[in-house]
Amino acid sequence: MPAAVRVLIAIDPFMYGEVLAFCLRKQRPRAEVTLLAPSEEDLLAAQIERGARPHLVVANRVPPAAKARSFFWVEVDASRGPTSLDAEISADGYSGSVADVRVEHVLAALDRRGGTTPRGG
Repeated sequence: MPAAVRVLIAIDPFMYGEVLAFCLRKQRPRAEVTLLAPSEEDLLAAQIERGARPHLVVANRVPPAAKARSFFWVEVDASRGPTSLDAEISADGYSGSVADVRVEHVLAALDRRGGTTPRGG
C-alpha cells in the first residue's frame, strides 16, 4: 500500500478551509489532511520545512520554500471577496491560474501527485 499523501490547508476564511478539508477527506480517504488557521503562517512554514512535509499545500500565501522545492501547491486569492476565489496552481509541471477555484481543481492537483484513490475506486 503506498504511503498516504499529506495535504496541508491554511486558507482564509477559515470555514473555506474546513469545508475543503472535509471534502478532501471524503473524496480521498487515504489522504492525510491537516488544517491550520491562516494566521499560523509561521507554523505553516515550519510544517513545510521540517514537520509534516506535505505533498500538497493549499494556502492564501504559499511559503517560498514550498514553491522552491517544487511542491504541489494551490495559492488561493480571497482578496476579491466571497463571490470569487482565484488561485494559482502548480502541480507536476502544470502551472496556471484558475478563476473561481473549486474543490475539483484541488482534487486534480492532488491526483497529479499520485498515491490517492478516488472514493469508490
